[in-house]
Amino acid sequence: MAKLKMAFIALAGIGLMAGAYAWLGNQPAAVAQTEGDVVIATVNGENIYRGEFEDAYAQLPPQAQQMGMEAIFPLLLERMVDEKLIGIAAGKAIPADDPEVEKQMAGLRERIVMQVYFEREINAKLTDEVLRQRYDQWKEANPAPSEVHARHILLETEEKAKEVLAEVQGGKEFAAAAQEHSTGPSGPNGGDLGFFTPDQMVKPFADAAFAMEPGQVSAEPVKTDFGWHIIKVEDRREQAQSGFEEMKDQLSQEATQEIAAEMMAGFREGAEIETFDIDGNPIPAEEEALATEGEQPAAEEASEVEGEQPAAEDVSAAESEQPAESGEEQPAQQ
Repeated sequence: MAKLKMAFIALAGIGLMAGAYAWLGNQPAAVAQTEGDVVIATVNGENIYRGEFEDAYAQLPPQAQQMGMEAIFPLLLERMVDEKLIGIAAGKAIPADDPEVEKQMAGLRERIVMQVYFEREINAKLTDEVLRQRYDQWKEANPAPSEVHARHILLETEEKAKEVLAEVQGGKEFAAAAQEHSTGPSGPNGGDLGFFTPDQMVKPFADAAFAMEPGQVSAEPVKTDFGWHIIKVEDRREQAQSGFEEMKDQLSQEATQEIAAEMMAGFREGAEIETFDIDGNPIPAEEEALATEGEQPAAEEASEVEGEQPAAEDVSAAESEQPAESGEEQPAQQ
């Protein structure tokens, strides 16, 4: 029921958009009225076509579309009937050349023309070749992260850790030593931590594990906030990178923003632009320059704050580790 209410609210804006297209002579019905199109309702002798419904459905927000076309059909059709009734009444009461209508439609037409212009210019530059070049650049800048499969034995003191390490170096099976001595929850499983990436472990543990090769056991116990660890690396692998199709939408969005920014920069270059204050008075050049310069420190401060975030994230990541409760590093569940 809550989803239906959300969908109802989302549908409220459809009427205005449909009416605007009607005034421009580009109403969905004009597109939908093709040979063989299905009539889904009639209102005072005027048809509503399935093509119109599909166009209106496509304008809904994603959360409404998640309900599915069949589920939303009755509710959306009622809204379309209401729109048709309003359109018929409005057409009788207000002529198309009404001054207020023409004023508002002029502004709407200008926005639509700008939108179509931008879409055409961007689509012309946003070719598949461009996207594939951007994907190659992304792959180079984002190499596949390494993963390590490791076991460990967690102990409370360095003395005990060195004692157990000597047993392992003397030939005792690592998993058996973990089952016998480890104080961590992975002990019963032979200390098996599965595969993990560096960011999933506290730094001293990750540094030691990722410096080792498969089959190696740490030469010395590794100290972390959780205790002393003896580590054995079982395997290493590279995570698979996202494919082109998987990244295509993200690459398109990023490229679209860059192309739009370049277009705007080109428009401004050489253009004669004069701005005024809120009362319409000219802004002295000195004040405008100071205002522009005054914004830069704020940007720099923001950049500095952002530059500090990774450290905070590291702390947050360490605090959010499951081992914080168990006293043992634990990779994300797999």
